[in-house]
Amino acid sequence: MTAGLPPNPTLSTGGSLMPLNRRFTVTRQGGPPQFDAGAAFPIDWFLFGKRAAAVMAAEKSVDVAAAGFSDLVRQRIAGTISAFYDVLEAQATLQLAREDMNNLSELEKITANRVELGGVGTVELDRVRLSIFSSRREVRAREVALEGALSRLRAFLGYTDAAALKIQGSLDIAKLPQPLSSEAAFAVAEENRPDLIALRRQVTQAEANVQLEERKAYPEVTPRVGYTRQFQEKAVGFPDASSWGVGVDMSVPLFDRNQGNIAKARSIQTQSELNLNAQLVALRAEIDQAVKAYDSAYQVLTTDDPGQLDAARNVRDKIRAAYELGGKTLMEVLDAQRTYRETYRLHIAARSNYWHSFYGLNAALGKQVLR
Repeated sequence: MTAGLPPNPTLSTGGSLMPLNRRFTVTRQGGPPQFDAGAAFPIDWFLFGKRAAAVMAAEKSVDVAAAGFSDLVRQRIAGTISAFYDVLEAQATLQLAREDMNNLSELEKITANRVELGGVGTVELDRVRLSIFSSRREVRAREVALEGALSRLRAFLGYTDAAALKIQGSLDIAKLPQPLSSEAAFAVAEENRPDLIALRRQVTQAEANVQLEERKAYPEVTPRVGYTRQFQEKAVGFPDASSWGVGVDMSVPLFDRNQGNIAKARSIQTQSELNLNAQLVALRAEIDQAVKAYDSAYQVLTTDDPGQLDAARNVRDKIRAAYELGGKTLMEVLDAQRTYRETYRLHIAARSNYWHSFYGLNAALGKQVLR
């Protein structure tokens, strides 16, 4: 807005040839005193295209700011989605820890009954209780992790207080989009990433600033028009008279031709071009990492046996039932319980990693390509 405004005119006024040590009379003439008023308006901004260059540079600056804001929005959205799935993962692992503690509590009752019947010694009951203590610590650790994930999500959502959040969501996956090649992903990112667009616009802005500084090297041209009133009657015996005049003031760029600012603008242009090239190199590495992360998560889910979790649960329940009847040892029961727990954790982690890599790749591309 400021760059598009024309410059302000200047007004000047003053008196000259005023008596200093004696009055002016017809017999002792002097002066005559006169009053001057004038107006001046520079035209070099139009004559040499200085304002047009300033407007162009300012518009490019606005474009850079808009692209930078878009990139900030991209990062905030990506961070919010990541925090959301962190909460879902924390909820799932907390639920698993509580389920594990409940199962161990039931196992404690079974073992206590067998101890009363003389089927096993008290040492097995102590082993179960030690496992329960470990399970309780795990539950507390998972509760702390969940609160941490919720706090991070609150920060991304803009809550200033510890508002209670009710998260609705699931780590279940309806379909698996095919992975992208690194070259295809890089082409999409190169076209859509706001930070890359901002750097390209910085290069354009730097070019416009070079042109602006070169325009500033042209002379300053200021036409002026003036009015003069001469008070002659008392000073020289002639009637007072009014007159006008015109003129042009122009600087002569003999020594200062804005060489320093032009060189500075060209240096910034070079720096902007190098920053763009460096960002392209970093972007390729980021895209390669995001593509490989999604491909890895995709491969894990496609090769994962969907019945593995049910099989581990069935083994755990059958061994526990056999232990209650005296057909299995406590170590076998605890081993089956641990196998189920680890299998379930891998199940949760695989789906959480998938969603993180899914939206992480979309964020890296700057566009929702995976749907």
